[in-house]
Amino acid sequence: MQKKSKAIGKFIYATILILFILPLLVFSQVENVPISHPVYEFLFRSESRGLLPHFSTSQLPLQRNEIISALNIINQNKDKLTDVEKHILDEHLIDFNVLPIEKAVLIYSETEKNQVFSSSFFHDNDKYIYYFQDSVNSVKLKPLASVEALFSSEEVKSRNVTLGELGFRLYGSLGKHFGYFLQATNGMLINGDRNLALEEFHKLKQNVKFADLNSDFDFSESHIRFDYDWFYAIIGRETRLVGSGIAQRLFVSNNAAPGDAFSIGARFSNFEYRYTHSGILAVDQAVNKAGFNSSFPEKYLVTHRFALKPDWGEVAFWEGIIYSKRGIDLAYINPLSFFKSLEHALHDRDNSLMGGDLTIRFLNNLQLKGSYLLDDIRFEEIGTGYWSNKSAWNIGLTYNFHFNLDIGLEYARVEPYTFSHFDSINSYTNDEMLIGTGLLPNSDEISLILKYWWFGSHHPMIFKVSNERHGANIYDENGDLIKNVGADPLQTRRPDDNFKVRFLDGELIKSLKFDFHISYEFIKDFQVEANYSYRTIIDTKTHLLFIKFSFVDF
Repeated sequence: MQKKSKAIGKFIYATILILFILPLLVFSQVENVPISHPVYEFLFRSESRGLLPHFSTSQLPLQRNEIISALNIINQNKDKLTDVEKHILDEHLIDFNVLPIEKAVLIYSETEKNQVFSSSFFHDNDKYIYYFQDSVNSVKLKPLASVEALFSSEEVKSRNVTLGELGFRLYGSLGKHFGYFLQATNGMLINGDRNLALEEFHKLKQNVKFADLNSDFDFSESHIRFDYDWFYAIIGRETRLVGSGIAQRLFVSNNAAPGDAFSIGARFSNFEYRYTHSGILAVDQAVNKAGFNSSFPEKYLVTHRFALKPDWGEVAFWEGIIYSKRGIDLAYINPLSFFKSLEHALHDRDNSLMGGDLTIRFLNNLQLKGSYLLDDIRFEEIGTGYWSNKSAWNIGLTYNFHFNLDIGLEYARVEPYTFSHFDSINSYTNDEMLIGTGLLPNSDEISLILKYWWFGSHHPMIFKVSNERHGANIYDENGDLIKNVGADPLQTRRPDDNFKVRFLDGELIKSLKFDFHISYEFIKDFQVEANYSYRTIIDTKTHLLFIKFSFVDF
């Protein structure tokens, strides 16, 4: 009887521990989670399935607490999930410390003393350099390592390149209101064709050390975040996505490198407002693109977004302004203002844009996503092909089958001259790359995406087919522009160019792409991923095979 009483006492103690202490451990995680985390794919599917009312993936990244709350809501509807979804949900609950998992560390702390260089190294436990977490504070230091190889085959030549990268990820929370994140990596060309790496690894194109100095490459993202009730503030450099879509994000995407930004916002269950002021890179005004004698004028991007989140989706209004060649303008510091009117009041020097995005869940498993961006308009010239009626839009529909298959279809279009400005410095670009969609002006694209969820990975298998058309500007043999059709965001209309434009005028470039991606985590934190791509651009046919081995927590 005494043993039975002790057992009951232990059970009650354990129950109290789970109900009261574990939520403190879980919900004191304030930092943002990078958009590369596979949880976003899972949340996108769950959102579409109707499991997450008043929730949206149209503005990323999300705070760790937001993701944990969403996962807990999905967990409450576990009876509606497939066996594969239940498995992936449990994996994410483990990743976010909602479900327990054994940890192994290189450097001991007060809370973790299991040595990683033991049998733990080959077991399914979380592996850290250092890990500490109590009820309100946490410090987590992860190693990052990868080797990636790319093989390219065209009709007349074959090329390959291998890259290696090492780094770390430091993140955690201080108290209940401060979160922090720092990721830094350094990599090098192991062997192969450097030009192939520049062509196919998008992030390397803007890396000065690798692209211009023929050296190694490094990347860093970091932020600190303060949360208190409905208010939050963020400062840092991180990749952001803004805009509703399946394959495209019109407003802010990962096409360009992330800019350093300060954001403040207000978040409620069915409404969110965010204001962001970013510092970005203008077009270089000197011959040298790097070094002490390069010249980059000051350039800033200011955005805000108002979003209503009813249980059936989201309706949002977005506005952006690009200004440059002066210090921070106090007019654009006020987070609650109408940028278009301010731009007029400041003598029409800047580049203003506005738009809206929409998410509608007609019924469970069927979801519509779309965005519309207006760069400039002359109402009396609507429908005439007037060059200054500049806009971009995308619309997509997804359906989620119960047998772990998602299908999405999207169309996106960017009108001529969109994102350009009379002052090329004020184009909607960061370091000469479009900030929003990767589609150049005078282009459209239709995409079909299939995702199949399986037990072997947090990521689904992805098959994507995209057909893109682009009307390019025409140049002579000396590189001089002889016909401007509004196809370059850094080139606006010149005095002698036609006032009227025709969509897809110029040199028509058609691209058809097939992509298949799969990944597998064979031991916790150790994974392999592969991507096969077949492309036809005009008359050139290319086969690409990408293989990556990595040690990373996601």
